[in-house]
Amino acid sequence: MVVVLVVAGCGRTSTASPTARHPLLAAPGGANPDDGPVGPLQAPGGPFLEDRYGRAVLMHGVNLVYKVAPYEVEVGGSAVNDLTDAEVQRMASLGFDVVRLGIIWKGLEPGTAAMNDRAICTPGRPRSSGPGQFNAAVFNAYIQRLDATVALLGRYGIYSIIDMHQDVYSDVFGGEGAPDWAVCTDGVTPKPQLDVPNWSVNLQGPGVVTAYEHFWRNNVVGNLQGEFDTIWAKVAGNFRDNPWVIGYDPYNEPYGQGVEPYGNGASFDAELECFYTGTSDPGLDQSHKRVSCPADDPKVGLIPRIEKADPNHLIFYEGNYTTDSGPPNHIGPMSFPNLVLNFHDYCFLHVPNGPEPSSFDTVCPPLENLVFDEHLEQARRDATPQQPAGLPAFLTEFGATTDVADLARVTADADAHLIGWTYWQWLLYDDPTGSHTAGLWPPSAPTAAMLSVLSQAYPSAVAGTPLSLNFNPGTGVFHFSYRSDPHIAQPTVVFVPLSTHYPHGYCATTAGGRISSAPGSQYLDVEGPGRPALVSITVTAGSCGSSPAADTAGPG
Repeated sequence: MVVVLVVAGCGRTSTASPTARHPLLAAPGGANPDDGPVGPLQAPGGPFLEDRYGRAVLMHGVNLVYKVAPYEVEVGGSAVNDLTDAEVQRMASLGFDVVRLGIIWKGLEPGTAAMNDRAICTPGRPRSSGPGQFNAAVFNAYIQRLDATVALLGRYGIYSIIDMHQDVYSDVFGGEGAPDWAVCTDGVTPKPQLDVPNWSVNLQGPGVVTAYEHFWRNNVVGNLQGEFDTIWAKVAGNFRDNPWVIGYDPYNEPYGQGVEPYGNGASFDAELECFYTGTSDPGLDQSHKRVSCPADDPKVGLIPRIEKADPNHLIFYEGNYTTDSGPPNHIGPMSFPNLVLNFHDYCFLHVPNGPEPSSFDTVCPPLENLVFDEHLEQARRDATPQQPAGLPAFLTEFGATTDVADLARVTADADAHLIGWTYWQWLLYDDPTGSHTAGLWPPSAPTAAMLSVLSQAYPSAVAGTPLSLNFNPGTGVFHFSYRSDPHIAQPTVVFVPLSTHYPHGYCATTAGGRISSAPGSQYLDVEGPGRPALVSITVTAGSCGSSPAADTAGPG
């Protein structure tokens, strides 16, 4: 391999290609391909998301989910759920370029009917007219506030994944999600345990599984699943042309009758897959056998409803709740475009609102890595004609802890598997099912230690195929290699966390490529050699020494 030495610190030379790969949606205003990925993102098949120029995308970010009234993050005020310019600017400076932004069904469609309303919860074939709980004025006000939050994030170059969040189905069970009118317990009175170290105890409380199963089987006259799909279609239609939204997470951590401790997961996963696909085009299980759907499920499922309302964005679908900790996912191929396999990674020993047990650091490492291995294998296995090389995967939750060693393990696993992620979560919300101690804002001594791991050097947009990635948060040493694609005119971009790891500058070297960004830039740009080639990039703290065999850029 011939490596040409170029004088450090030369100006950028890349230009946008004359035609982007995604003709349907304009690029975000102000987005610069020299600073990272430019949406809309695509999932044509294979392990990586791609930006509008065909670059492989690895994003790092955080969750923003507010689970109590008014059930969303807002801007322009001073309440605990208000996001400020200073916070978003801080996110961007740390290298976070994506937020998983929560929405709650109860906020979108609170309705007026009570739990177990007979006009809704009576068993029987679902009425096509639905439950009659939608209020356009309430919905539109909620969406208007959501639009403002997406816009604020976009102003600082941060994309949004819109996440329909729930835990333990509804706040009547000590969780959040469904409005009261969508809770059908067959008359059982919920008795949630509140202020407990681990909120998941309420998943085994009275009435929870009954309420979930009326939803998954859609077997009450109120047409719960059909109404949920309709609300989602309205949300997706609103963001159809929004360049700062990259996709949708349809349902957080699905749970139901077949999930442990109530079964082995396979029967529930069939219900879940039918929820995603609909009865007219059910998917396949992991054995590639056609799944059998509940009789009253909608013919057109949630994924095609969303894709019809918005064909421009991705769908980050999840397996059942227990796959977060290692049990297998039985959902198989679903014949729709734009799919991303979305997963979480939490060791089963994790205590969200208490100290981690003494065995945490010895029991959890292999289990956390197993979650990556299983989901990447599933993503490869679930190839379809729409995505013939399989699906990309994305880690939308991990953390919820101040255990820095755990954060370092999971982010290292993500690097080794070349997976993007969003940490749980940014703000220190006192919500019913989160972690009360794991927020990254406001700044404090614990958050500084956590950010020393979470604010990383990483390749956000790669003009070719990523091959290997490693970042050492203790030393700040970063290594990355990729196979360049000469058809991509835009540079490979590495985010360099100046404030957390390189306050005195950095030395960047590359073999096989050419550094085109200014010395000391927060965004390190590397141009390929104009032909397919192996390119490697190294970043270390401090100034550069002599490096006769590689292109270099000093700290400036």
